[in-house]
Amino acid sequence: MVEIATRQHMRTLHLIPNTLGSRTPHLHLSQGAIDALQKCNRMIVESDGPARRLLKDTFPEENPRTKESFLLNEHSDAQDLVELIQWFRADDDIALLSDAGCPGVADPGAPAVRIAHNAGWRVIPYIGPSSILLALMASGMNGQQFAFKGYLPRDQSRRDHLWREMREGLQKRKETQIFMEPPYRNLQAFEECLKRLSDDQQLCVAVELTLENEFLRSMSIADWKKEPVPDLHKKPCLFLLGH
Repeated sequence: MVEIATRQHMRTLHLIPNTLGSRTPHLHLSQGAIDALQKCNRMIVESDGPARRLLKDTFPEENPRTKESFLLNEHSDAQDLVELIQWFRADDDIALLSDAGCPGVADPGAPAVRIAHNAGWRVIPYIGPSSILLALMASGMNGQQFAFKGYLPRDQSRRDHLWREMREGLQKRKETQIFMEPPYRNLQAFEECLKRLSDDQQLCVAVELTLENEFLRSMSIADWKKEPVPDLHKKPCLFLLGH
């Protein structure tokens, strides 16, 4: 009982998911996440706009500008991390938010979590949407072994190398391969899948998950070639490759 009481009074980093674009967070976030978000007066955010929008949608009667924020994203450097360490020397809890989905998963928030652990803070993850897991659940592909590759590199030699790596994962380890592209490159990525994969391999395309115009199809490459090209332009999309 002493240990439990001690943990309850530890300074805490709350890992709070953001919606995948929905403006109704109460339908997608756990009550625990909502309560923690309201309690924390300091936030570490990937970018300020999506974090303030989540606050406005979740607590419409409160001013979303009252909470202090610290930007942690792909542009952060070593000096930013030094400044972030100072945040963990204060006594009040901190919320870590992604722009969309779960903090630290396909998201630049991991350094904040490491700093929290090193500072002896408690770290609490909360239930919320993850486009990667939602797409994998609905794909019908191997959920026991899978690999998330993030964004494909633009450099052609590096891109070719990653495709060889994904094909090896598919063929030798039967791993589901998951990747994304910037929304304006979705159509090129879709066409690339049709060219690089064999007709008997599976492709799942997951678009705007949890939103009103959600689209999710999982078919063989042979079947995809018979279908009209889906509307993927400038929409958040995940590609899953499997057998």
